[in-house]
Amino acid sequence: MSLLERSNEPLTLRVTQRSEGFAATELELKLSEALRILPGRREVYAGRLLGVERAVVAKRFLSHPKQARDWRREWDGLVKLEALQLSAPTPLCVAEEADGSAVWVIMARIEGAVSVQDAFLEGDSDERTELAQQLAKLVDAAHGAGLRQGDQHVDNWAWDGARLYLLDAGSMEFSKHALSERARLQDLAGICVTLAPEAERAFREAIRSKYLLDDEALKGRLLDELDGAIVTLQAERARRYFKKTRRTCTEFVETEADAYHALHLRQAAPELIDAFLSDPEALMLQGRRLKSGNTCTVQGFAHAGKAYVLKRYNKKPLTNRMRHLFSDSRALKSWSSSWVLDMAFIPTARAVAVYEDTRERLPGVRYLLMEQIEGQLLPDYVESCGQDMARIEAVAEAFAQIWSALGRLRAAHGDLKATNLIVGSDGRLHLFDLDAFRFDLGARAFERGRAKDLKRFMQNWADRPELTELFKAKLREVSE
Repeated sequence: MSLLERSNEPLTLRVTQRSEGFAATELELKLSEALRILPGRREVYAGRLLGVERAVVAKRFLSHPKQARDWRREWDGLVKLEALQLSAPTPLCVAEEADGSAVWVIMARIEGAVSVQDAFLEGDSDERTELAQQLAKLVDAAHGAGLRQGDQHVDNWAWDGARLYLLDAGSMEFSKHALSERARLQDLAGICVTLAPEAERAFREAIRSKYLLDDEALKGRLLDELDGAIVTLQAERARRYFKKTRRTCTEFVETEADAYHALHLRQAAPELIDAFLSDPEALMLQGRRLKSGNTCTVQGFAHAGKAYVLKRYNKKPLTNRMRHLFSDSRALKSWSSSWVLDMAFIPTARAVAVYEDTRERLPGVRYLLMEQIEGQLLPDYVESCGQDMARIEAVAEAFAQIWSALGRLRAAHGDLKATNLIVGSDGRLHLFDLDAFRFDLGARAFERGRAKDLKRFMQNWADRPELTELFKAKLREVSE
């Protein structure tokens, strides 16, 4: 439970270090929103300093063996960024709670700021171009100053509509000289893999025109090597994120009870999660049956006006259960895989929770709760388009983008039939049914899985050669 959930009263803090021009020795801090929670380690809040009425972001470093190192990195990083005149939040002070157990690093809040990702999604063409160019120029300035992010992701950058800012100073790595070629490449790749495809394309174009203007030869080498660096880094990120989905963190909550083990999305509706954890089988009696089978049963139902799908993985025969005693269940693999796809910008059914019955020694019944994708299965959608080739071409292009993203993950879906793709009401193409999904495959396994997926997908259009050729043409465009 975060500090904000426990109490909404202002906090009185004692200032131990301050920036030039910040004179207070004691603060009253009123928290308004939890921005990020790393249990047992760090909490990040939006808030306001009472009296001076100043909006701030306050990072609370909890008592921990690495507490002193963590808060000092954050504070020193902010001070160094200010000294280098790089665009970043203004450092205000370091403060302690009354009992000295937690240390706060407080900085000015950037009003109206949104993440780079949201800025790209919300902006028009001109705004996206301006943002991409500012990003390329700020990265260039940071690299020239010997600075890179140790943990690169989109939340490390904020945009206020006119200016771009560097965030998360505690994860930054500073050196006395401009970054090496390898360090530059890794940082550029780190930015690319955290941007949605359209934003990434804009950023890569901006690199060509706004980055390393004084060393075109070095820039050329970096651009030549960037794709390979991205694939390597994406695999590392996917492995880390897969593990992250199995524990309590900012996004997910793990529950270990006598009768079950469960994980759920922290932002999910509390009443729905309570109902799911208390009796998932009761939810199987609501709504309508979507699929019945020996392997799994699928039920659709609504909660608070929102549509959900609940998938029950039925008990297997005894020999099968014994064989998979030490393996992840398909429910748990599907839960984690859906979030790996989300991280890689591959639209899929949003996983809400997973439940594993642990009352028996052998694997029992498992449940996977997902948001339902409203739309049409891909074959039905293509059929409904008739001769409207523009709509079919758009969905073929979307498939090619998904195929490319799967390639970056070195992934194979395992059952890539067209009925495992759905065109949502928002027009986006979604991939689902992840029971056989695998990623981070070795070269031979990836080639075999990739070939199998493509063959399975193309079989759906065997009676319409013009569609087969259209999909192949879009795949060639992406590969080029």
